[in-house]
Amino acid sequence: MNSSSASPAVIITAGRGSLLGGLRELWDSRELLGFLAWRDIRVRYSQTLIGVAWALLEPLIGVLIFTLIFHRVAGFEPTSAPYPLYCLSALIVWSFFGRAMRDISVSFVANATLLRKIYFPRLVLPLAVVGASLVDFGCAAVMYLGMLVAYGVAPTWTLALLPVWLALAGVVVLGVGLALAALNVWFRDVTQALPFLIQVWMFATPVVYPLDAIPSKWQAIYRLNPMVGVIEGARWSLLPDYAFDPSLLISTVVVGAALLALGLFGYQRAERGLADVI
Repeated sequence: MNSSSASPAVIITAGRGSLLGGLRELWDSRELLGFLAWRDIRVRYSQTLIGVAWALLEPLIGVLIFTLIFHRVAGFEPTSAPYPLYCLSALIVWSFFGRAMRDISVSFVANATLLRKIYFPRLVLPLAVVGASLVDFGCAAVMYLGMLVAYGVAPTWTLALLPVWLALAGVVVLGVGLALAALNVWFRDVTQALPFLIQVWMFATPVVYPLDAIPSKWQAIYRLNPMVGVIEGARWSLLPDYAFDPSLLISTVVVGAALLALGLFGYQRAERGLADVI
């Protein structure tokens, strides 16, 4: 066999590609992304007795606990909806955010063998996590709609805008999650500290209490938390007659975009050495 009949070799070199080239790579890897998302779902619920119903337990248990503390003991009664609905409308979104954050932060370490063996856009891994977490959110959202029916509350046209707030939550979780995932490759302390940090972040967000519970002198700083706008927007979409401050959309978009840019920057700085360090 002469050399002219040999198969062409593809040489992959490290380098800084363009944004358009990176997006094209992700698009070409869409089947892999779908496969990894489906794998994450199967692994998460394999050998469990109740399967995907676990996606409902986290927000449901949270509603029971917070209803007891804030509604029964503290006497908080929202005017827009019964407290269990008020709380659950935020918890289903927060559960999506918290689960995606936890799984993205370990996505590179958990897939170390795959990263060492083959080349593919590393961003596929955190994006697959978001896709798998959306399936859990879908199950929780169906449960929430069932509770609306049980309480005799009819959703309004604002429900159609819920994907906007989910997309913004995805931007925030990707930005922060990418930075944590890259950091976790070198410092596994991230995995240990993250559950505590997510819990603190939840209580720094109006998930179980109203936005106006924060004193007015702290509101400007408080609203820099991009999840404030996401949770308030989700409540506006899910609860009839819920008042929403449009300025929260602006702050959420600006801060969320900044976090995503910082996360991508940190990821690009760490990408070259990922397979070698893991």
